[in-house]
Amino acid sequence: MWVSVLPYDPAWATAFSQMRTSLSAALEGVPVISIEHVGSTSVPGLAAKPIIDIDIIVAPEDIPSAMELLTAHGYTYAPEPRGIDRYSFRYNAHAHDSGATRPTEDGAVRRAVYLNVPTGVALQNHLAVRDVLLRDPGLVEEYARVKTELATREHENIGYYGLGKNGILRKILAKGNLAPEVVEAIAKVNVMPPLKMGDVAFGR
Repeated sequence: MWVSVLPYDPAWATAFSQMRTSLSAALEGVPVISIEHVGSTSVPGLAAKPIIDIDIIVAPEDIPSAMELLTAHGYTYAPEPRGIDRYSFRYNAHAHDSGATRPTEDGAVRRAVYLNVPTGVALQNHLAVRDVLLRDPGLVEEYARVKTELATREHENIGYYGLGKNGILRKILAKGNLAPEVVEAIAKVNVMPPLKMGDVAFGR
């Protein structure tokens, strides 16, 4: 497969704002702690796959209700590979070509929605990478170069593309304010064998 990596587009921030509004409405009645724009599209100036990654944070006891409401509002639960402590959802409107990294035929921006508890390792990974990049323009440029180069190669699946980013992601995480045991937990997930078709990537 070929991965589409595009120059940063300010429209991604606008798209996230609209998605956050719709998700807040869908989750009415659930005490949502936060809805966060994460992943590369959340970092101004960073080249990215044109997919908006969204982390929804709720208390552990609110996970079942949140999952039920997301399912009722156009999302399908997509179980993660072992070891990833979050609940991933695909947007039904794009289910016919799930996993694609190019814009949709109608020009809509794709989304990947993740339901997390506040202490989740996957959530801490997302937030740490985003926050380090927001304060380090040099790392933004370096990460963009790595991703752009990876996009020039054909990959067996999205997992191999992810493996190609492990080195730069370790460098980014080393500058985050994470406990050593959290960094180690993230590293163990990031070096899992490449994903099989149908698996959900550990979003970054």
